Amino acid sequence: MKRTRWIAGVALAALSSLAAGSQLAAQDRDSSASAERCRVLANVQRPDLRITAAEYIDPGPPWSFPASIFNMRLGPNANTVEEFCRVTGIVEEEIRFELWMPPEWNDRYQQVGNGGLSGAINYPMLHEALRRGYAAASTDTGHQTPNAFFEDAWLDGPAERVENFGHRAHHLVTEQARALVAEFYGEAPRFSYFNGCSSGGWQGLTEAQLYPEDYDGILAGAPANNFVRLQVYQLWLDAFERRDPAGNLSDELQRLIATRGAAYCDPRDGLADGLVSHPEQCGFDPAVLQCAPDASGECLTPAQVSRVRLLYGPRTSPGGARMYPGNAVGNIAMFRFPPEMGTLAPMILKLVPPEEAARLTSDFDFDRDTPSLLERFGRNLGADDPDLVRFAARGGRMIVWHGWNDVLISPYNSIDYYTRVGEAVGAEPRAGFMRLYMAPGVEHCSGGPGPDRFDMLSELERWVEQGRAPERVVAETRVPGQVFRSRLLCPHPQIAVYRGGGSTDDAASFECRAPS
Repeated sequence: MKRTRWIAGVALAALSSLAAGSQLAAQDRDSSASAERCRVLANVQRPDLRITAAEYIDPGPPWSFPASIFNMRLGPNANTVEEFCRVTGIVEEEIRFELWMPPEWNDRYQQVGNGGLSGAINYPMLHEALRRGYAAASTDTGHQTPNAFFEDAWLDGPAERVENFGHRAHHLVTEQARALVAEFYGEAPRFSYFNGCSSGGWQGLTEAQLYPEDYDGILAGAPANNFVRLQVYQLWLDAFERRDPAGNLSDELQRLIATRGAAYCDPRDGLADGLVSHPEQCGFDPAVLQCAPDASGECLTPAQVSRVRLLYGPRTSPGGARMYPGNAVGNIAMFRFPPEMGTLAPMILKLVPPEEAARLTSDFDFDRDTPSLLERFGRNLGADDPDLVRFAARGGRMIVWHGWNDVLISPYNSIDYYTRVGEAVGAEPRAGFMRLYMAPGVEHCSGGPGPDRFDMLSELERWVEQGRAPERVVAETRVPGQVFRSRLLCPHPQIAVYRGGGSTDDAASFECRAPS
């Protein structure tokens, strides 16, 4: 009996070994076939397209990403062990792109966005899309910025670079890359998605506004749309500081205002937890920081109180024109980019004649100068059109999200755009294709005291492919080996409200409700 079991065991082991060997052989054949299909793409010839390389990446040791400013946060982890077909190419004269295609494909295409004024391939987002089974592409939008996100020397080149950066590059790469996907797999993608944050979020909105047929689903994080007004705001602020220096705020005072504002607003959303969940209605008045007579130091003068009120907004110009919105209470009041990032204003100054740039720098007037700048640059750099009827009519779905602690792009900019879409198409039709999620405590695209890890892309996939509209989304703060805190993100204007029992660090202790 024991011998019979032993023989049976040997036989089973042998069969298992044969099966494993057959499976490995099949995988080798599949890899070889994929590699051959990939190499063939180097011969593709199409108008306005030049393939510069088509190689099959089958890493033994991890394959390191090529140099890119997007790799900075990854450090030594800027690599992959995934197999994929890597195609590099150029559309028209200088719109470079990369397309990554996995052997086990999920039938979807994803294009990833950029950040700042960058002209670089976004390898981290390409990699994440690849790991999810997507065929994915990224473009430098027609220029190169090897050193920093806000390099602007490229603006000295051909005039079409601005149009390519503003909207053409992503559209053209979408068309060419999806055609290559169809050649590699023998069929076109069933669904196409755009995914980006900051300038990438703006690029997603641009796709919906100008090229609504390109994408079934668009995920736009902290979108830097309204880009011309954003730059105009920087010019206005510079002029304001020159004309009224008594109201200027030091870095120390900005931190004081942010800290005191957050402390005031935090408990007024129903829970003192270190997060301001509803800054719109907290009612913080910077006058509480005004200096007593003869006092100085950590307090504000009357002129500085007036400045803070103006900066937080809402505000219109002296002529009644809409201005770029202010930051949320609890954020740094002055809209200033960190010194290492530079500023957006030089982009506008580089696009106008030198004499106009000198005047804008020394004597900027919002009501006089803004209409002309919007007329000249709004289409290429605005992405501010709320009429998304064509995108909705083709069945497109969009999720916009924004961190309340974003000091680079005002979170109110996303709320304003969402509101204006409702005004343009109707609130009820908007609910059929668009959602906005505000993330308490989250900074620009990631980071901050709030939970910043969440999977909006899966929510978008279910909405597009199954018709299941997203509701609440769980966000997490993770530390090595565990989830430190989780919280609900709710479709705007709802907020996460504590039920009154359970851990305040557990999303299950909250529910989504309309603010009271």
